[in-house]
Amino acid sequence: MTTNITSDIATSLPEHMLSEILKHAASNSIADFINVKLCCKAFERASNYENVSLDKVSLVPWRKCEKGFQKRCKAANNAEALYRKGMINCFSRRKSESGLRYLKKATEKGHVEAVYTYGIILICMDGELRKQGLRVLSSLHLPRPNEGSSRMIASCRSKTEKFLRCMWVHVALTGPKGICCNCDCDIEEKPNHSTSTECQTWDASNDVGHCCDYCFWDREANVFSSLLRKYLVN
Repeated sequence: MTTNITSDIATSLPEHMLSEILKHAASNSIADFINVKLCCKAFERASNYENVSLDKVSLVPWRKCEKGFQKRCKAANNAEALYRKGMINCFSRRKSESGLRYLKKATEKGHVEAVYTYGIILICMDGELRKQGLRVLSSLHLPRPNEGSSRMIASCRSKTEKFLRCMWVHVALTGPKGICCNCDCDIEEKPNHSTSTECQTWDASNDVGHCCDYCFWDREANVFSSLLRKYLVN
């Protein structure tokens, strides 16, 4: 009886509203998402793994239900799932080419942490890839000095470290060599921090004065590289 009532109500709702209900269910738990999806055919048709939240799924899932859920999200080109797969392949499974492909896909969908990671990896390379990395990072549109941009960088760093703590890190990056840009930068370099709390509160923007994009992101790439080395498995 209850199932029939639920089915009747769901059938009367537009598909975009059903999708929103499913997204809300996924933000609570995977079990809620699956239960709602299976309660009637209308929800089954409206289920869209591309846009559901993965907030309740471990960054590196171990439970079978989480693995299956994340796999379906990745197959549906869910940006967060693509970002997670890219991180694992790049830094844990030594599959750099595959990892970069996933990060690029997530970047193209506007995933901020993917843009940050993908761009930094590229600017640690030489030649045209370095220039491409700067173009990718420039898409974040971070005016400096700016409190909002500082929060965005801090958020990217925090999520990066949270992810690295959850996996075996086997690959590190060599920071960019830098170029002679004659920009007369007045960035005050700070010593690398080593504790988890300090890593999460690094401020990459407020202490930047006159500085070109190359110098700004070179500095950030060196911070990122130091963070990777901190979690590198010997």
